Amino acid sequence: MQKKLTSAIVFLLSLAMAQAATPVDFYATVSSSQDTNMISMTTDLFYSQLQSLDGYSVNDKRNMAYSPSSSAAGTIAFYAEIQESDGEWVCTLNAIRVNTQSAVSETKKYASYYKILMDAKSSLENLLANLESGGGTSLSAALITESEEPAADAELLAGTWGGESQVDKIVILRGGKGFVIFKNGASMNITVTVSGKTITVVQSGRFNASYFPELSREVALQNAASADPITWTLSLTDSNTLAGTKRTLIQDSSSATGASQATVRVEWTRR
Repeated sequence: MQKKLTSAIVFLLSLAMAQAATPVDFYATVSSSQDTNMISMTTDLFYSQLQSLDGYSVNDKRNMAYSPSSSAAGTIAFYAEIQESDGEWVCTLNAIRVNTQSAVSETKKYASYYKILMDAKSSLENLLANLESGGGTSLSAALITESEEPAADAELLAGTWGGESQVDKIVILRGGKGFVIFKNGASMNITVTVSGKTITVVQSGRFNASYFPELSREVALQNAASADPITWTLSLTDSNTLAGTKRTLIQDSSSATGASQATVRVEWTRR
């Protein structure tokens, strides 16, 4: 009888602890690194380390990019950003409390990739402790204003976007950088600046004919090196939609090179 009572008490305590655990949605790591195996390994390590922390139950969403509408109330959303910079690795951990849209992030620079792995558990503990203590900034405070259009903020733009027919996805990182992945496999770095309600996204780095998939390959190769950087001029129409124009090359049979600069309408939606 006593053994059964003890077992029942243990079961009830375990159940109470499970019910008290805060759910955490664990999203895909954002990275433009070509070392996909290392990114996958680090993502899996963060996931397992987060599972080992007391007081949290982890929902596996590693195959999804984070967006503000993808987590339920009462949940903490988590994702990491890992980028290479001048021979070093920059890792940013992000945690967002869905109910209040309060967010904390922690960015560290590492001399080698393996130091990220060694530091994973303590970084997660510090991040979540900061969130639990009420630290962080509100993501929603500047999102919607009384004006007709939402105010733009570089931090609020962070995430994965889509919408252009020849583009697989656009990833905007915190800090005003990001990258565009084309459906042909090309990857283009971008910089993102915000001035009032205007968001300007500009190609950075070397030119590549693959950045102009709308052109024939021959025309793209002939024009890419002398083309102006591709530039988007956008504004928020709502918290999950960017609309505006894109300055790029288009096919032009009247041009000696077969292409000319033009402005076309575009719309991006958050994924």
